[in-house]
Amino acid sequence: MIHRGRPNRSDSLELRIATGLLALVVVCCGCRTITIDAARRVASVASLGNSNAIGTKPIRRVHRLGPVAKLFASSPTPSDRTNQLLRRYVLDDQYRMDPEAAIRRLQENAASEPGLERTHAVAELAFLQGEWASRLGQSQRASRMYATAMESAYRFLFDPELDVARNAYDPQFRNISDIYNQSLESILRRLIKSGELAPGNSVTLETIDSSFTFSIDVPGRWKSEKFEKFELVNDFQVQGLHNQYRTYGLGVPLIAVRQSSDPTPKSFEEHYPPGLTMALTAFLQLDELPSRDPYAPAGETGQSGARLSLLDPLEQTFAEVGRRMVPLESDVTTPMAWYLNDPLLNTNVFATLALLNADFANDYEGLYMLEPYDPNKIPVVMIHGLWSSPVTWLQMFNDLRADRSIRENYQFWFCLYPTGQPWWESARQVRAQLGAVREKLNISPGDDNPDLPFNQRVLVGHSMGGLVATMQAVESCDNFWSVISEHDPQEFDGDPETIRRLEDTYFFSPNPAVRRVVTLATPHQGSSYANETTRWLSRKAFSLPQVFTGDYAAFTAKNRALIANSKPLTVATSVDSLAPDSPFFERLGQAQRGDAIAFHNIYGKMHQNAVKLKLGLAEEGDGVVGIDSARLAGAESEIEIDSAHNTIHQTPQAILEVKRILQVHLAGMERMHPQQVISQVGGKMLEPIRSEIQIPARFELRR
Repeated sequence: MIHRGRPNRSDSLELRIATGLLALVVVCCGCRTITIDAARRVASVASLGNSNAIGTKPIRRVHRLGPVAKLFASSPTPSDRTNQLLRRYVLDDQYRMDPEAAIRRLQENAASEPGLERTHAVAELAFLQGEWASRLGQSQRASRMYATAMESAYRFLFDPELDVARNAYDPQFRNISDIYNQSLESILRRLIKSGELAPGNSVTLETIDSSFTFSIDVPGRWKSEKFEKFELVNDFQVQGLHNQYRTYGLGVPLIAVRQSSDPTPKSFEEHYPPGLTMALTAFLQLDELPSRDPYAPAGETGQSGARLSLLDPLEQTFAEVGRRMVPLESDVTTPMAWYLNDPLLNTNVFATLALLNADFANDYEGLYMLEPYDPNKIPVVMIHGLWSSPVTWLQMFNDLRADRSIRENYQFWFCLYPTGQPWWESARQVRAQLGAVREKLNISPGDDNPDLPFNQRVLVGHSMGGLVATMQAVESCDNFWSVISEHDPQEFDGDPETIRRLEDTYFFSPNPAVRRVVTLATPHQGSSYANETTRWLSRKAFSLPQVFTGDYAAFTAKNRALIANSKPLTVATSVDSLAPDSPFFERLGQAQRGDAIAFHNIYGKMHQNAVKLKLGLAEEGDGVVGIDSARLAGAESEIEIDSAHNTIHQTPQAILEVKRILQVHLAGMERMHPQQVISQVGGKMLEPIRSEIQIPARFELRR
């Protein structure tokens, strides 16, 4: 099966090489010690030539009129329907002379004779006056008008007295939703600027004739978190991502920046990247609609309680108001793109420095999560390849997470490891990282209960990351160690820690929690790009971990008589390890795979290279990995995509295939979630209709 995809120019080989050369100059000129500040400075320079990087740019908005513009500008004009209503109540002239008095009169009419037209008119006129006051720089009046508009819009949407008259097909219905959202957004902008938007705070808003106080809370999985800052999604435009995922309803999408805290032994703090951003939706709900009785005694009119909930749209797509389920407005793409505005993330500098200097990478290597651990979701572990980092997965992650069945059943983890070292050493590190999470969750290594979502893990690896993933799913026996020696490691003379590390690297069993492995553009039999020239350059440029340059060198010197081949221990880099003549590829191909583990393979074939192929200037493949090496014997599925090596995992075809595999993984568990039929009739939710299939208590798939 052949698919065609368009490569992402933002990850072009020319740009990667330019970035690499810049970082190499810094490494060579700045000795071998690289600080994160120095790396960020290099990234800032590299970002100047990376116009297609993933990130956001601010949307310029003109909020205030200048002194001259005020002389010629006029206030916004109401809609024809609202103008007609003003004429009917003889309020058109008064609105031109004293808008606030006219709105009050209209409110009184709406209170004595509730109706959608009057309620809508109050909301529209108050919103227009809020916009006008904002442009004039009258912030207090603008706030009062926005609050009035939002309250009236809320009444239009949820007042039980208006249930019978409410018509979802009337254009006013969508318009009133926009007025609610835009008014709330303007209020939030002021709260963000003043620092009042913080969980636990209470805020009082004045309207034209009343006031209401609301508390701010963050329900759900982020409720115990602290936040450094909030930004409005609508103030930014996404760049560099193929797709932007939004849902439409009520509420204001936010970018929330998580505040890091000190890790504890059982916390997952170390697995959250610093400055992690998340998508939240602000939804303000009035507990009780304020009275509109113009004859109510003073002090009884106009005080209402409310709450502003900052909801996670990946966890909650609806808000409940009374007996209605209200869809939330959301944007899950912009917050992620905003996080990548850091040049260190949206350029290839970090990946380059991690390639060139293993000590720099070791400070940051580990397993990263973008959301709290959920015991009811299956982990998908994404492993990047050579000269890369977890950022390379964000195109795929953005698309996969947008699928409801995927995000409700899976959680995504990202591995970061030094890519200058041999892939079998990286496999040991990833194996240790996954084991550390198991220990943190108090899951026994022998507990392979398939009802536990943790034990249904899926590994997805690109390029060299596919080899790292495969090494988590095979039985080593002594196949790999025999390349180095025929003697048991315990017979060697050396530091016990060094011997233990060697045993962990070369002796292992399939990870009991892994059930499926997906490899993309992986050199299963090596790559011809690992030739004499590139291998020589890598040895000169790469700074290997201390364990290779020091510990293993000393170990080899002490045990020369027992070691048949010392290269894997002393001089090998990741480029060396990818050479087609490496004996480890043959051993990996012969290794026994885990009985319950399924393999899938996606590889590239660049059809635009047809002329070069005929001239013998290129081999058939993705430009880095040849077809023969990219194919995987015994795979449950395998597809070919017309794509370059560096971008194959970012193509729509590859993303659709990974999505299909994840859906197959769910279906293959033979545990169907009870069918649920949810219908909204007259504002009431029908009870779900459940099937007779029994679901184990520890594992419930969500459909």
